[in-house]
Amino acid sequence: METYWNHNTAFHRELVADARKRGGRVLDVGCGDGLLLQRIAPYANELVGIDPDENALEMARRRLAASANVRLIHGDFLEMPVPAPEHRFDTITCVAVLHHMELRSALAKMRRCLAPGGRLLIVGLAANKSAADFAFDALTLIPNRIMDLLHGGAQNIGLRLAEPKESLDEIRRAARELLPGAKVRRRFHFRYTLSWDKPAEDE
Repeated sequence: METYWNHNTAFHRELVADARKRGGRVLDVGCGDGLLLQRIAPYANELVGIDPDENALEMARRRLAASANVRLIHGDFLEMPVPAPEHRFDTITCVAVLHHMELRSALAKMRRCLAPGGRLLIVGLAANKSAADFAFDALTLIPNRIMDLLHGGAQNIGLRLAEPKESLDEIRRAARELLPGAKVRRRFHFRYTLSWDKPAEDE
């Protein structure tokens, strides 16, 4: 299957480079058609993708048919059992999916699934609620449009969409509460990124 570019895959290169540092076990929450898993697969021992959308998973199965180290799960991440300590993940990725779930429940579950010393990497969408939110989107509208044109347009591959509910300030507050020390940054492509390293002593 072919690769493509959109406002989510624009972050794949940095996600792959980050996950590559740790290798080990990787979980992609809301893996969609499996493109990110395909790109990380050469650098990890074991990868798991979970998604509630069977149509998306069928695309992922076709894309990842030759990747023996990838396992796909059809289901709701919030209902997935937390792995035993020895099977927790060195990297968890979540791209344009967090706003499909209850925010605090999802962050808490990701924390529990992450191995001590592991890293959580989120690329997300936030709702515009403040003047700063609207101003940033307005200032970046033209650069984002130029990036779209340079890449042949932002491609929608037909996966499920949802409008974000929480603002970036609300997401930051939840992260401070549940993931102390998390780094949340407003980014181009109408996205934010969140990264968090689980302390080695955190079970």
